[in-house]
Amino acid sequence: MEKVEITEEKVEKNEAVVETVETQVEEVVVEETVAAAPEAQDENFEQMLEESLVNIKDPKMGDKVEGTISNITDQYIFVNLGGKRDAYSDKGDFTDKEGNLTVEVGQTLTGYVVRTSETETLIAKSLVSVNISVLKEAFDEKIPVAGKVKTMIKGGYLIDISGVRAFCPHSQIDNKLVIDPKVFINQAFDFRVIDFKDNGKNIVVSRRQLLEEERSVKKKETLAKLAIDEVVKGKVTRLTNFGAFIDLGGVEGLLHISEFSWVRVDSPSEMLSIGDEVDTKVIKLDGERISLSMKALQQNPFDVAIKDLNVGDVVNCRVLRNLPFGSFVEIKAGVEGLIPISELSRGRHIKNPSEVITEGEMVEAQILKIDPDSRKISLSLKALQSDPWDEIHEFFTEGEVVDGVIENVASFGVFINIKDGVTGLMPSAKVRLGNLNISSENIGQVIAVRIFKIDSEARRISLEPTDLPERAPARDRDDNRNNNKEDWNSYKKNTSKKQQQAMDEDNPFSIL
Repeated sequence: MEKVEITEEKVEKNEAVVETVETQVEEVVVEETVAAAPEAQDENFEQMLEESLVNIKDPKMGDKVEGTISNITDQYIFVNLGGKRDAYSDKGDFTDKEGNLTVEVGQTLTGYVVRTSETETLIAKSLVSVNISVLKEAFDEKIPVAGKVKTMIKGGYLIDISGVRAFCPHSQIDNKLVIDPKVFINQAFDFRVIDFKDNGKNIVVSRRQLLEEERSVKKKETLAKLAIDEVVKGKVTRLTNFGAFIDLGGVEGLLHISEFSWVRVDSPSEMLSIGDEVDTKVIKLDGERISLSMKALQQNPFDVAIKDLNVGDVVNCRVLRNLPFGSFVEIKAGVEGLIPISELSRGRHIKNPSEVITEGEMVEAQILKIDPDSRKISLSLKALQSDPWDEIHEFFTEGEVVDGVIENVASFGVFINIKDGVTGLMPSAKVRLGNLNISSENIGQVIAVRIFKIDSEARRISLEPTDLPERAPARDRDDNRNNNKEDWNSYKKNTSKKQQQAMDEDNPFSIL
């Protein structure tokens, strides 16, 4: 759309044309007087005058013109601009503050062309009047105009458009959030005239409308060009806790925080700032919803790290996050692995990984499995822990009284942890003989127990109350039931099965 340019050209071409015509006419009269009769002279004079007037150019909008006042009516002043071209002006434009007319018939009137056509030419006293007329046309035709932001006023800005004052509301100065309103002062922009009242005394303009129109055009062009896997350059416009919005040219795409880098990023502001230009890859297109990725342009660090990692390696890693099924750790920058909850401690029942390790802590773990296809690594802390059963007789002796923590209560007895990795069973028969009232509500409590029997080969320890009655039957005191071997094995099997089921349901690394 063509933009209106308002200038103050000082054109006095009509006067020059009239002088040229008069000179030409005099020369023609002199020559024809010598060579022709009076009738021929009159004929030639009129013909040459007509031909000369053809060369007078029509005045254009904004031209400065002069002419003789030929008539004054109640509303208009009529002016002869030379030849057959007449013009008129609004009478009120040439009156003083008291309303008295400042010109009269026969005087020369100077003004600026406000409107011109084949049938009329309207002139005004000042160029401002011309500009107001042009602004009215710009309003009617929705043509952009150039203006300069002069100062801030209540509710918006004062805009100067070639001497004409206009108002731009705060909401119309830009199409995005304005942090510093003063940044626009003394800046020149294009505006759309959105309101024109009281013959130009009340003009409202908008820069936002032009920006939105321009953005709409760019948006269509950009969307037509975008394709999956295409690398595009854009500018960061907004940062949120879940990512960044990138302007691709009239349309925004979302760069999710998970697509910033292969390395874990806690906040988008760690890597980007508003106004940054970034290269991204289009990874998803759904209408106007565009998903972008910087990570897709980077080499996967797993592919590099896997060349140096092997099953059985002991690695120093940082705990990233604890989840119900295990702990994710960072082995190298951008390379994560999982320590399943069953691999956090040897022989100890754990409900949550935070009982053993804390997020941010550095730990040593052994690699149990590497799956290159799914890019998953499984690790173990337990594999690096010594097996207490290998030296169980150095820790405990039969008949010794020790403190333990109630770990679980079953129908056939109470499981009590007496050392990390070592859990003993107090059969229900001995619980009754000792008159102990133990239920699931007592889980986690400390209790004193006596080690009755240690079976290192079967990895079982039988426990009893510290004050069993002397009259207790020998078959009960001797625990003549193979230490409830069947119940013990059943409990261990069920516990292991439940843990595995929980891992299969929740653990994304369960295939490992």
